[in-house]
Amino acid sequence: MARTLKLDLDCCVNAGECYYNHPRLFAMEDDGAPRLLLKQIETDDDLREAEEAIEVCPSGAITLD
Repeated sequence: MARTLKLDLDCCVNAGECYYNHPRLFAMEDDGAPRLLLKQIETDDDLREAEEAIEVCPSGAITLD
């Protein structure tokens, strides 16, 4: 069953931990804000990366449903 990765830009503090550490899932916009590259998490590798991104996010802006 696929899970959905979400990014709340209203909570985000633009620390960059997500796109620096998980470039398969996130990219940096020109203004330094993150952009979600992969919304549907379907593989174990992607799930592991998503969980790690959630752990390193200092603002709690990343969630997985």
